[in-house]
Amino acid sequence: MSIIFSKSCEYGLQAALYLARQPKDSPAHLREIATDLNIPYHFLNKVLQTLTRDRIVVSRKGANGGFALARSPKEIRLMDIVRAVDGQSSLDGCVLGFPACGDETPCPVHGQWKSAKGVILDMLEKKTLAELGKGLDGKLEFIAQSMIEAAEK
Repeated sequence: MSIIFSKSCEYGLQAALYLARQPKDSPAHLREIATDLNIPYHFLNKVLQTLTRDRIVVSRKGANGGFALARSPKEIRLMDIVRAVDGQSSLDGCVLGFPACGDETPCPVHGQWKSAKGVILDMLEKKTLAELGKGLDGKLEFIAQSMIEAAEK
């Protein structure tokens, strides 16, 4: 469970990473992605439509259709996906949810959150799907198994 991103954003990031690992010119079917990532089919469909609208993913119809990345994984930053799914201001608010929290009226953790948020935003702006895909080599089976175990709990 993420404390930063919505469930939709988590699924968007996972689906984009999944698509980044697909062979070029080989779109993945929605049901295949949903099954492999253990994501509810209809929920994933909405997330992928959002990513399609923001031109991160393309949708192809027909027998050879499915979803694929709209451009190279080297060109898609994690922040592109976060902005598409959760919006530009998704990380702007107070981590404790106080609407008036800011530099002039800080909540008890404002300073630490501001520092942590800076690190997170920097990572999201710099990391691409290609870089993350390299980090997944050999770990996909472990990730899939941990997702199945988490769903069973």
